[in-house]
Amino acid sequence: MTVPRADIPNDPREAAAYWFARVHSGGFSQAERQAFAQWRQAAAVNEQEYRALDRIWQATGLIGRDELQALLDAPGPAAPRAARLSRRGLLAGGVSLCTAAVAGAVWANRQSPGALRFSDEYATGPGGQRREILPDGSVLEINTRSHAAVRYFDRLRSIALAEGEIMFLVARDAGRPFVVDAGDATVRVTGTEFSVRRDGERVAVLVQSGSVEVTSGQWWRRERVMLTAGLGTTAVPGQPLLAERADVAALTAWRQGKAVFKDRPLEEVVREMNRYLDRPIRLADSRLKRLSVAGVFNVQDAGGFLRALSASLPVAVRPRADGGVDLSLAQ
Repeated sequence: MTVPRADIPNDPREAAAYWFARVHSGGFSQAERQAFAQWRQAAAVNEQEYRALDRIWQATGLIGRDELQALLDAPGPAAPRAARLSRRGLLAGGVSLCTAAVAGAVWANRQSPGALRFSDEYATGPGGQRREILPDGSVLEINTRSHAAVRYFDRLRSIALAEGEIMFLVARDAGRPFVVDAGDATVRVTGTEFSVRRDGERVAVLVQSGSVEVTSGQWWRRERVMLTAGLGTTAVPGQPLLAERADVAALTAWRQGKAVFKDRPLEEVVREMNRYLDRPIRLADSRLKRLSVAGVFNVQDAGGFLRALSASLPVAVRPRADGGVDLSLAQ
């Protein structure tokens, strides 16, 4: 497992270049993810430098594999032997040559997001929901089990969604784009209403009104889709990024404390309801997975949900000692 280097540069700009290369290396470990998150949160300038480098990368366009190979194979400028690093050593250290080339070519011309004007973090536990109004009037409606960091700069509004789900009602400001960073997926807007849900590496985006740009994928094959009202997309590593029609009202019914299911497998329904519970519901019999569920349930009323299941399906509810319940086939 790759672990963070002990000699990460102290200079925020140099450290940002190191972390950017590691993030896009294809071998970013869990330990590095944790260290990277701590570094970004340690100082506002760290976040500022990293976001600026990320925007440089997006602005330069995509570099194909052939071009990357050419960069790796191209001889470098003459230099003393002791001062040179082999390509293998450089890549093993986590510094991508093509990242360095791109960053170096435009570093002097990049535009900083400006000074940090606002910073805060918001989190919810199981079943928790909250509503936050940001300094520009934008609103965050935050669903259960969510964690997000908000950073407002002079020329950028940045939200890092570590996990969970948020409905964004973004105040229009053409001079300050609103960017949601959810791992490999990035959502960029100036003013609209949309939701982002992050479950590990899976990121789902839905648009209620306005339009958003979603980008996802590894740096050498980053995909982009535009979404307008009624459309959604799901970013999953290794799968194409597609714009599709979505039932936005049903999928965001949690804003009214509801969960809507239209002929969905019981396994999926239970997994969704468990997001709101301290103690999970478990399927004690694999045959239950094939049962289909349709209905509207209160996400804060586990008892009502279980009663509805037992009334409509051949399901028996058995309490566990830890406070949760198991579902089995009724005899």
